[in-house]
Amino acid sequence: MAFLTESQVQMIKEHMISEDTAMLNRKFKSKNTPYDLRTIDLNEVDDCESDGWEVIATLKRKVKIQREKDSGRKFEDDMWCLFYNLGFKTLNYDEHLEVQWGPGPGDHHQLDVVAVDEEAIFVVECKASDKPRNANFKKDIDNLCQYKEGVTKALRQIYGEKKVKFVFATRNYKFSESSEDLQRLNGNKVYHFNENSFNYINSLIKAYKTSVKYQFYGLMFKNELINNERIKVPALKGTMGGHDYYMLSIEPSKLLKIGFVLHRTKVNDSMAPTYQRLLVPSRLKGITKFIDDGGYFPNSIIVNFDSSNSNKKLKVQFEPSSNVGDTNSRFGILSIPNAYGVAFIIDGQHRVYGYAGSKYKDTNTIPVVAFDNIDSQEQLKIFMDINENQKSVNPSLRLDLAEDINWDSERADSRMLALRSSIIKVLTRDSNSVLYTKISVGEDSAKLTLKPFITALSKSSLLPKASNKTYTQDTDVCLYDCNNLDHNKAMNDAKKRISNLLRDCYAYMYEKLDEDTFKSFFEDNRGTYAFIVIIGSLNRHLIHKGLLSQKSTTEQQIQAMSPYFDTLINYLTNLPAEHRSMLFVVKGQGADTTWLHMFENSINEKQPEYQPDGLKEWKESQDENLQQEGQNYGKQIEQILHDRVLNKLQDFYGDKWEKTVFEIKAKCLQRMSSDFPDDSDFDENNWPDYLQASDYKEIIEKNWILTKEDDNTYVTFETEFSIRLSDNEPFRSRKDKLKWLNDVISYRNSWTSTKPKLLTRSQVDELHLILESLQSTE
Repeated sequence: MAFLTESQVQMIKEHMISEDTAMLNRKFKSKNTPYDLRTIDLNEVDDCESDGWEVIATLKRKVKIQREKDSGRKFEDDMWCLFYNLGFKTLNYDEHLEVQWGPGPGDHHQLDVVAVDEEAIFVVECKASDKPRNANFKKDIDNLCQYKEGVTKALRQIYGEKKVKFVFATRNYKFSESSEDLQRLNGNKVYHFNENSFNYINSLIKAYKTSVKYQFYGLMFKNELINNERIKVPALKGTMGGHDYYMLSIEPSKLLKIGFVLHRTKVNDSMAPTYQRLLVPSRLKGITKFIDDGGYFPNSIIVNFDSSNSNKKLKVQFEPSSNVGDTNSRFGILSIPNAYGVAFIIDGQHRVYGYAGSKYKDTNTIPVVAFDNIDSQEQLKIFMDINENQKSVNPSLRLDLAEDINWDSERADSRMLALRSSIIKVLTRDSNSVLYTKISVGEDSAKLTLKPFITALSKSSLLPKASNKTYTQDTDVCLYDCNNLDHNKAMNDAKKRISNLLRDCYAYMYEKLDEDTFKSFFEDNRGTYAFIVIIGSLNRHLIHKGLLSQKSTTEQQIQAMSPYFDTLINYLTNLPAEHRSMLFVVKGQGADTTWLHMFENSINEKQPEYQPDGLKEWKESQDENLQQEGQNYGKQIEQILHDRVLNKLQDFYGDKWEKTVFEIKAKCLQRMSSDFPDDSDFDENNWPDYLQASDYKEIIEKNWILTKEDDNTYVTFETEFSIRLSDNEPFRSRKDKLKWLNDVISYRNSWTSTKPKLLTRSQVDELHLILESLQSTE
């Protein structure tokens, strides 16, 4: 019996577009913009402008105007565009689609987005806010659960017996970990589509192109049967590493439907540990062409059948037929559930998805090695073993994987690496954090990257420095219990404490600063590094002052740090123009340190007792007079070395002295050639002018103890060039006695480079001591 009347069916169809490419394209164009656009008569402009419209173009008799869509409309349009980009050809035309879900006159509901294709229907309820706020959708979810069954029946009456998936999509809403809303949605098989899901699916669209639906369906319908007809293929069963595995051959079209890739994204957290990177679109296109041109890949795809579900219908079954020869392997029929997302693709995703757009996806068969129900940790290990020497696992993904690889490591330093990775992921996945979704982790793209967070935590004293077996530094101030031998508990406790502290520190700055200033300085990788290091140095400073302890609560920590934060806030709010220029011009190596010390200095100037490591030396390096003094000393030292080293060589070897340094001479000639590329004014005899401090060191070391047997007054290289920098340091070996020359080589950039390495007061004093020592022995 029909659920809807013919007139009700017709009313629904009037608000849907089906297979009309031109109309779909026009609708996509209007929805894929944050503005509503209109063309009006000139005499209507004033009324429209008072209603929030703005003029963008003036024609002879008409005016084009635009007005920004409200957050709700914008989100509905974004979700509509997402399904359009996924390839859906039947979509609702406007926001006035209503469906009768029950017999009563009030039993109808307006649907935000409806998308239909050959296999499924998606019904999307959209909820958006202008600014982040806490979620409370009990009433809305109750309503959805009430109309869900009736809407399903209505849509199936029109579009056939397809799978129907309801999606509850939110933007700018925060859900707690124990959210009853999420529990109810999950219990009613309604997919919660948040910012992470939206960004992930859009990244899939860019990476997977026409094959995106396979992964999308695997995400939406994971572990749901496509149909009851199981896939049966011949297979060879064996055992390896204590795990059962099957060797089989299967059509790509079948593997595409049941396959799923555990991308390293926040969307797939529930299946952790995840490990895969997204596909490379250009590579995917090339593989498809290679296949269609007759190419093939003889190596196997590696998958794991997920048999963790208690439903027997979702487990693989093997029916042995006989033993094959003298072997423990057995031949038989492997019966695979025809369900979405039951086969995790560990290796070979490019090859599998390359077949998605190929004319051979239904006729070719590809070799597969399939494990049965190995856990995701073991999958991760296989993935890393396969990719250990490949560049395809990028550094960011490796940092992200560090948590899963090293959490249970026997090495203390490896566990700290895992903990740093884990802390940052809490920040970006906590909907109560101002950094929610703003840190790029794994394959998620975002404004901030993982590396500066990891580096800052490594430098800060919030966690202890560690070696293989022991904790070596900051054990008296860190927020990790170094005495707890239950490493898992100690790490989880520290993760919670440190992530809470960082979250609340960022929240403090967010509340006190205007939005533009916060974004400029705290949604910047350089500012990230600076702020987290400062949090650590403040924690150490306040513990040493006795105002905090290692057991202080987050509230106590924020209260104690807030005066210092207020000083930094005042500095950034009233930032001098020259400081702004210095901060935003500096790039590349050293930029993080510049931001850190400028932030620290702003606090130190108001609270002088705050003296973090390295700040004193940095402040000294900003003194132009000090830099000039150090450069003068350095140049004089090099001139003395030049004269005296060459004089001693000539004195000892006579006319043959150049032959003793022929390798150094060759290097000097090479330096000369770069100054005279066209050979003009090139005079080989000037090569000594291109000697450097490292060359002098090589000459001195080579001739260290040479002496003239017939000359008791001859001063050896050792005697002439040994300089003691401190009475507290050893002075026995050649290395000890030439430490000063190594330092000169290290500081040399300060007087030879257009981008000099800045010197500290102690380094300038050392150069002065070296110069005086050399002058006193002339």
